[in-house]
Amino acid sequence: MKNWIVLGSAATLLICSSGCGDSGTRGIGKVDATDTGETTPDTGDASETSGDSSPTETTADATVPLALPNACDAANACSTGVCRSGVCVVDPPLGAVSYITDPTTNEESDQWPDLDCVGVTHAAPIATSTATLYGSVARFGKGRKTIGIHVDVLLAEGFDPSACNDEPTPDAKKTCFRNYGTPVGSAVSVASAPANVPTECEVHEQCPLGYQCFDPNELGGRCEEQFGVYEIAGVPLDTPLIIRSYTTTSEAQWHDTWMFNVILQADQVESGRVQYDAQMVSEGQWVLTTNTVGQPPIAPENGAVGGRLRDCQSNRDSWPIADVRLGLANPGPAIVYFNNLEDDTVPLIDRETTDILGRFAALDVPAGWNRIAGAARVDGQLVTVGGVPVFVAPNSLSIVSWPGTQPYWRQR
Repeated sequence: MKNWIVLGSAATLLICSSGCGDSGTRGIGKVDATDTGETTPDTGDASETSGDSSPTETTADATVPLALPNACDAANACSTGVCRSGVCVVDPPLGAVSYITDPTTNEESDQWPDLDCVGVTHAAPIATSTATLYGSVARFGKGRKTIGIHVDVLLAEGFDPSACNDEPTPDAKKTCFRNYGTPVGSAVSVASAPANVPTECEVHEQCPLGYQCFDPNELGGRCEEQFGVYEIAGVPLDTPLIIRSYTTTSEAQWHDTWMFNVILQADQVESGRVQYDAQMVSEGQWVLTTNTVGQPPIAPENGAVGGRLRDCQSNRDSWPIADVRLGLANPGPAIVYFNNLEDDTVPLIDRETTDILGRFAALDVPAGWNRIAGAARVDGQLVTVGGVPVFVAPNSLSIVSWPGTQPYWRQR
């Protein structure tokens, strides 16, 4: 699972720590005097059962109804957990301390996550420049090559496909969701055609876009084609976007996928082009995830939410954040987490926080608007990592990552 991203929320700026250096006490945000409950000292896990006795945020995203069962604000306390950025979240277990991971080595660092962007709303600019968006159509888990995948780019501003849930049949709903809105650009993924392919490799980054390195520890790895590639001209920069992906062939093998909180940043543009990988999830991975953790299949009228917690650093890729526990305003039966291997997409039944790669998946989530937020132990304090709204379409995967907006590539 790669490259997950920041749709604006109305949460206030939060959290800080006394140390703001570049080593183990990297800056972790800003203090908001109105929300001292988000920087509670780490005194154990009493909040898991004690409810919401400390001050909490007073704002939440306008598109997410407060009536959702796990939503909260200053006037609506939590029966379980603590109100973190508009969602009741159970504290991470004792011993779960959130550091960031260097994505070039997949090794956890001794640095605290930079959370300066928590609560920052990314509004669409009045005037904007554009670039050509390109990338592979990545795939969460094993499956067919992602060739023949339709990719749309939509503006996040004004996005609300809720009426599609009122369509009378599953097929009518799918058609409605696939045709909702006016894309700023579209493409269909095709086979990659690199000028050359290395005969051996050790890591994925050594292979051309659309290829992965297989068996690097067995007599030298080989680059094999796995993903289709796409390109869309005239995509606005520094503007909240949504990427919608769905198959044009083999309908039974894929689930439609939505990527939220996508912001293509002008300082990442090279020669008029900027990379951001779209995403798909196969039917095999869809079934495997629920089966592995002993959950029933996801109901056709529900969906899943997946993503990656990433820190706010702006002068490099947003590094993944480990040991974050998450909550949803309208939860499904389970939020699952993974192990520390990028290419292993099998969840762990007993893990309670994100792995060193920041990954998570929420299963069997009701369709419609939702909100996801998280809590972490950072420099001796229990803090929020922010929250973002996300829309869940039936039988589809919604990908949302936050609080950082810089993407993380495994390939350049």
